Amino acid sequence: MIGGTLILIGILLKVLSVTGPWAALCFSVGGTMKILYLILGVRSGLVKVGSEIVLLILGLALIFAAVYFRKTDQYMSLYVWFLSLGIIIKTLFVVLFIRKQKRFRKELALE
Repeated sequence: MIGGTLILIGILLKVLSVTGPWAALCFSVGGTMKILYLILGVRSGLVKVGSEIVLLILGLALIFAAVYFRKTDQYMSLYVWFLSLGIIIKTLFVVLFIRKQKRFRKELALE
């Protein structure tokens, strides 16, 4: 939850045009925490990852492409489309991931 909160704080700082490295710092630390959660959870067996991970990779790829397109004038029109689609796909991943983890934890509790 802390990683997601830091990412949201980074978004707010960026939207509010706060100067300095704070938005990028929040993004970096929050993203790193989320990645560590996934890696450590999978290694310990507390997190079960399946085919929904493809949605995460696709969503991140679209968001990174959108960031690249934003910096080039000739592809600026694709920026909004790629960013929107990336956010939608990442949101779908989060919903599916949470549902799967709830089922997995119930199965663990029954055993």
